[in-house]
Amino acid sequence: MLDFTYIYILTAVALVVLITVIRRSSYFDDRKNKYYMYAVFADIFILLGYVGRDWSEQLGNVTFAYISNTVIYLCAPLSMLLLVLAATKKADKVICILSVLEAISILIALSSPFTKLFFEISQDAVYSRGPLYIYNEVLGILFTICWAVYSFMEFKYIELIDKLCLLEIFILQVGAIILQGFNSTYKIIYICGAFMILVYYAFVIEVYGKYDKLTGVRNNLYYRSIIKNRAPQNGYSVIMFDANGLKKVNDTFGHEAGDNLICGVASAITKAVGKKGAVYRIGGDEFVAIINSNDLKVVENINNTVHKELAERDHEYEFTMSASSGIALHSGGKTFADMVKCADKMMYENKNQYYISNGLDRRRY
Repeated sequence: MLDFTYIYILTAVALVVLITVIRRSSYFDDRKNKYYMYAVFADIFILLGYVGRDWSEQLGNVTFAYISNTVIYLCAPLSMLLLVLAATKKADKVICILSVLEAISILIALSSPFTKLFFEISQDAVYSRGPLYIYNEVLGILFTICWAVYSFMEFKYIELIDKLCLLEIFILQVGAIILQGFNSTYKIIYICGAFMILVYYAFVIEVYGKYDKLTGVRNNLYYRSIIKNRAPQNGYSVIMFDANGLKKVNDTFGHEAGDNLICGVASAITKAVGKKGAVYRIGGDEFVAIINSNDLKVVENINNTVHKELAERDHEYEFTMSASSGIALHSGGKTFADMVKCADKMMYENKNQYYISNGLDRRRY
């Protein structure tokens, strides 16, 4: 039986699962999923290359050994570059530099059967590293760091514990690269790439299970789980927010403008609340902020800051950016449900005042 056969089988299973998940995924757009799929195909060729290397050594086939190792060195950094591209929204200077470095790697890999720069094959088809092997090692670490940076930029709104989980994924990959740098027989550097993408997809599913994709605040599912399992008991307040005039904005300026209104309100609430609590999007344009204080001055200051922030952003859009709000301070034997109901009632009273003062028909707007 070949060395590492079980690892090869597990990797093949991971690749099959990945292909299935990516093809059915709705968490990323088509562009991102395309790059992830390309990375998986590159990993498939890497896997075949490793299997071919083992077979060529056992059979003593020098030609097949050269072909297998060339495939590995061609696809290994390419797989990582594709993951970086999947994490980016558009090409920038960093991507251009990485692409040049990848092009150099491809040229060296293609020439290695003759120059022996990346690898060398003995007369009995045994593989050994060449003098420029370290270039691929450094490239792998660089690509992993870039993938990590772009991923953190995309998920900058997540909590610290989630950021630490994301960081672990990249630390493991860098560790695998360094480990293989010390011993080529480990054969884990890029094979574990398949498992990395699989774990990364699991992380993304978890993130989108807790955070609203449009605004970045916690979503209604997360809100429901908090209320069900860890609802606050005392020393807290609730502020309900509802964007004003969303239907009018959608009908007049389009749904993209409506999304801008929703995101603007979410951004203002998040900025005002800061570390004093948590913000949840519980409906289309409805938000709830749970504040870790029942001090009226603190809560009113947060509420006023939100409205001030929205007023200052009015000039950025063709429509008025504002929101109605309602406050409820915890006291006595009130349950969390009582608090939400109280804040919701005050918020709708505030919204009625908004429509009356602006002479608007609420049924239309």
